[in-house]
Amino acid sequence: MEDLERYLVEIVEPTVQDFRQRPSSVRIGFLTCVAIDHSVDYLAFPGDRSLWDGKEHQARRAGLRRQFREENEHFRLASETANAFKHVKTISKRSLEASEVYERPPALAGRMMAGVSMVGDRTGAVVVDGHNLLKVVTEALHFLRSKAR
Repeated sequence: MEDLERYLVEIVEPTVQDFRQRPSSVRIGFLTCVAIDHSVDYLAFPGDRSLWDGKEHQARRAGLRRQFREENEHFRLASETANAFKHVKTISKRSLEASEVYERPPALAGRMMAGVSMVGDRTGAVVVDGHNLLKVVTEALHFLRSKAR
């Protein structure tokens, strides 16, 4: 678990913070989802590296990812978003496509888009399935924190 804690502190949390500073950046949103999705690698890796078996690790990783997706909607959505950008389209039942993850510009002069921007929104957002991706990754991080304990 120590490795997961380190990964969360050194990689995931700063990446979420970068996204918080640029909440309408699809690129940073995607990178944040990738960091969250790959957190399962740190739980799947055995503490004793001499016991590591590549196939066993892959199976354990896949099992944990499946379990986390079932346990937490935010982790599932972050994981699917990461995979949609990596592969253009996921093979999940939802079949999320990268083009379905988009920037919702802030409601500011010169940036606002009719029918997309929200009145009063001064920061904008990245949207997936109607959800603000920053809120999704923030909740997914809280979920992962509970797994690190």
